[in-house]
Amino acid sequence: MGFRVLDTLTPDNAGKYIMSIRLRPGGLSFAGINPDEKRHFFCEEIALDRKKTYIQALKDAFFLHPFFAYTYKQLFVLCVNRQYTLIPANVFVDEQKEALMSFAFSSPGRKTLCEPIKDSDVHVIFGMQPEVYEFCSRSLLHPHYVHAVTRQLAFWRTQSLVRLPKQLYISLNEGIMYAACFDKGILLFINSFNYEDVSEILYYTLYIWKQVGMAQLDDELYVAANPEMYEKLAFELRVYLSHVHAASELWPDAPAGTPSDVIALFACES
Repeated sequence: MGFRVLDTLTPDNAGKYIMSIRLRPGGLSFAGINPDEKRHFFCEEIALDRKKTYIQALKDAFFLHPFFAYTYKQLFVLCVNRQYTLIPANVFVDEQKEALMSFAFSSPGRKTLCEPIKDSDVHVIFGMQPEVYEFCSRSLLHPHYVHAVTRQLAFWRTQSLVRLPKQLYISLNEGIMYAACFDKGILLFINSFNYEDVSEILYYTLYIWKQVGMAQLDDELYVAANPEMYEKLAFELRVYLSHVHAASELWPDAPAGTPSDVIALFACES
């Protein structure tokens, strides 16, 4: 259960770093960036002991590594799951977020959290296991809870503002596909899907492309995936679409293999 972090990350200089603890089914990652020196960027992943409950394995990881308790410039807990929904800001009422969550998900059984999307008129409400939320709140100094889709939407919107064609962005992680389409900063489509193989990703991508009315020759697709998955998808998709790109092109400073939601988080915050 070992993590390798930068030698420069110490209790004395932790205050220079923006940190992310990314919680996903079966594991977590610990990532950080010094905004003043972006080459000081790391992202390390750990697989938790599946013989234990998630909360117990998470506690073991925290207790084994003291750097979780350092005082950072900012500390984010990034939640990766499909239990989220978007609410227009003009109808959002914080006191009703639990009712909205129950309406969207028949048996949420989770702590309901919310976060506005930067420079947007939309809020994201999302669920988190109550025992995980309570443990992180006790063990971390001033954590800020965000959903994996929130910063990606903000980052993708910013990218779309400087591009004339429409863009479809897809992010693939842990069997979850997040997809969003923008036209010069305007959100046209968003959804998420579970997938098991490349054929399902191809189907969802081309279905969205057709549904939104995107142009095969002009509009752009950006795919956030591991290199092997990206090459498989790009090979198949270029039969139908002219402009297929790796999402890593949007922020090339990130270490290879860094999840796209972590990249988007740091791009928005640093």
